[in-house]
Amino acid sequence: MFGVNKRRQVKTMKYRWVIVSGFLVVTLAACSPASLTEQILENQEGVGDVEINEEDGTFKIEIEDEEGDVSAVFGGGEVPDGFPIPVADGGTVVAVLEQQSDSTVAINYDGGDYDKLKAFYEEWVSSSGAEELNKFESSAPKSISWTLQDGNDSYTVQVIETGETTTVNLFVTKG
Repeated sequence: MFGVNKRRQVKTMKYRWVIVSGFLVVTLAACSPASLTEQILENQEGVGDVEINEEDGTFKIEIEDEEGDVSAVFGGGEVPDGFPIPVADGGTVVAVLEQQSDSTVAINYDGGDYDKLKAFYEEWVSSSGAEELNKFESSAPKSISWTLQDGNDSYTVQVIETGETTTVNLFVTKG
C-alpha cells in the first residue's frame, strides 16, 4: 500500500512541476522570443521537447522520465482519444495534461453556462455506472465537484464559475 501512495505522490509532484513549468513558459514567452524560451526550458533536466506556437498562442511541454512521458499543452489542445468523461459542447479547451494513461483537461465556457454544465455533469455522474465517492458544492465561488470510482479508475469533475467564465476541469486517473 505504501508503494502505491508513494507513486501517487511522485505523480502529483510531476503534475505540479508541469503546471509550474507552464507558468514559467508564459512568463518567459512574454519577456523573450519563443526560440530562446524553448531553448531555456529544453535545457532543464528531464524536459524533452518544448514547442511554442506564436500564431495561436499555445505552448506544449514534453517531460521525459523513468515512468514515461508527460505532455502538457497550455492555451489550447485537444481532448485525448478515448477520454472517458464526456465534454459538453460550446467550450474551448485551455489545457491538457497527459501522463501515461492519466489525463487532465480544462475547458472554458461562458459564465452564464454554469447551470447548464452542472446539469450536464449531474446527468453523466448519475448514469455513468461509477460509484460517487464525494460531492462538494459551494456558493463562493459558485462551484460543484464530484469524485467517482469505476473499478481501479477514478474520475473528478469540477464546474467552477468565476465571473465571466465557467471552467470545467476533468481528471482521469487509471489504475
